[in-house]
Amino acid sequence: MTAQPGMNGTVSQRIRALRDRLPPAELAVANSISENYPMGGLVPVVQLAASSGASPPTVVRFVKKLGFDGYSEFQDALRNEAQNRLFSPVGSYPDNRSSSDETSPSGQAQFLYLESIRNTFTSLSDAEITKAVQLLCASENNIVTIGGRFSQVLAQQLYRYLSILRPNVQLSVPDIHSLVDIQPSTVAVVFDFRRYQQTTINWGLEAINKGAKVILVTDQYLSPLASKATALLTAGNKALEPFDSMTAAFAVTELLISETARTLGEPARDRLEEFVQRQDDEDRLTLKFEPPAV
Repeated sequence: MTAQPGMNGTVSQRIRALRDRLPPAELAVANSISENYPMGGLVPVVQLAASSGASPPTVVRFVKKLGFDGYSEFQDALRNEAQNRLFSPVGSYPDNRSSSDETSPSGQAQFLYLESIRNTFTSLSDAEITKAVQLLCASENNIVTIGGRFSQVLAQQLYRYLSILRPNVQLSVPDIHSLVDIQPSTVAVVFDFRRYQQTTINWGLEAINKGAKVILVTDQYLSPLASKATALLTAGNKALEPFDSMTAAFAVTELLISETARTLGEPARDRLEEFVQRQDDEDRLTLKFEPPAV
């Protein structure tokens, strides 16, 4: 494959990188694929052309702009993504084998986690980071952080630090109750990783329908919510078997926190100073407390 400059990552990531530079007919093809991703692109070229109101040559031209030599290579990439989305930790459970002739556990872990972090930051879009940070810093926005069964810990991490730096930050869960207060001034930071949680996806779509903007943090295979997100940040999930890793996702979350602090500047620093002072006062009171003699 002879890729266009900067064309790498999943098909959805490539589409997102090109979207603002596409002519109307090719944008219609991109939208048709994104609306039912990845299955939207796993149809014959004539069918994709018809569903998007474009011609077959326009579809082929668009696919080549994505960095693929032809339509079959484009579909091979989509099939591979679809297969990766079906990941199960049961199928990747580590064998009970001797490690005497293999890399040590710590050596293997070092390689996998460093590679995951390196690949994550190599593929991150600065434009998407800037867009996300601007949304998090706008004083008129109310911030809500949402995660799934396991990624809720990332939502908690972001919430705890953002709530120190700025007001109107809330940690929530993807249920009916938390949708009641969603409005156009809401910015929802949604964490959704393979195996993508339908309740989280449905919550994000409903929040978007109510006018909210969504910052999606997901893995390289992309949550189905990706095509609807206002800002999209991806993190590699390569890890020691049998589970996907959130190490790189934590690093992306900490990048968001740091950039938000830097952008907010002095007001956030003042809030942080007050928080630290109150925390120190609380700690001193705790240390002075003497439990009654038994």
